[in-house]
Amino acid sequence: MIYEIRQAGAKGLGLFATNPIARGTRILSERPLLAIRQDQDVDGIFYAAKSLTKNDKKALLDLSGHSGGQHLELVRWMQVVWWNVKNLVGSVRQPSTITSSIPSIRSMQEHMAIFNVFRSNSFNLGGRGRIQQAVFDNVARINHSCLPNAQGNFHSTLGRFNVHALRDIKSGEEVTLNYLPELGAVAASRGSKLRKGYGFECDCVACDLTSARGKLGEERRAEERKRIKEFAATVEKNAEGLVAELKMTERFIQLFEAEGITGREVASMYFEVAKLNVKLGRRDEAIQCAEKGLELDEYCIGSDHPTYEDGVEFIKALKSKN
Repeated sequence: MIYEIRQAGAKGLGLFATNPIARGTRILSERPLLAIRQDQDVDGIFYAAKSLTKNDKKALLDLSGHSGGQHLELVRWMQVVWWNVKNLVGSVRQPSTITSSIPSIRSMQEHMAIFNVFRSNSFNLGGRGRIQQAVFDNVARINHSCLPNAQGNFHSTLGRFNVHALRDIKSGEEVTLNYLPELGAVAASRGSKLRKGYGFECDCVACDLTSARGKLGEERRAEERKRIKEFAATVEKNAEGLVAELKMTERFIQLFEAEGITGREVASMYFEVAKLNVKLGRRDEAIQCAEKGLELDEYCIGSDHPTYEDGVEFIKALKSKN
């Protein structure tokens, strides 16, 4: 085992490397502890929880859950009560189950705890596969950083959530993920989303604006956000617009790489730059950018991931037209 779960100070439990971990290493690979399908809504969380084993339910309830503040907590309580009411009404048609279906305060509190844990720890798994959202036991122990050393992605073919090292990780170092989509946001924006969604203050190097590193990163992000807004207001979808879009995407890549961000979001931007170069008739540049994107994808999602395989086919198609 190349990792262990132990105390991480005020953050509670965390996942730590027990040996040096090389960039691109698959640190862990997990099946869902609790999942809902694409065609399920809130009710699916409670129905899925009913089928958990005693040990799996304990593992789920051992995870931290953020209520989301007074207003969101009230909304969640209403959803919990409504689900129990629907179950009770449904049981009227089967008199033998009425007694067992009457919800107790304790059972509704457990439902609320499950709801909070799911909303605080679940991953949106995107469009591929049947699963829409899921909680993963050990993955849920990985704490947040705005400049993470690892990235998690769902492998729809394997039905597993894989976590890969984005850079070399030292023995004893905590493994971290970014809980937010990387959009080049400044600290105040990231902090607001983390407080609202997860109930904590981030103290990573990017959020420490008293340090030279934090200040520099904040200035870079603020400047690029300003340029992007100006670009969005003026760009047109013609040849000149494609060049402007290309330049702005390249600037975004430069911002992320200057910040030390090298995950799937950057890989996808390299592929986007490749596609723009194709439209502009710059096939050699397109191949070069796509190969860079594929290199990053190999590190952050693995060469067995469907997205990586799509990248390989994209590059083959580009080269075949030369």
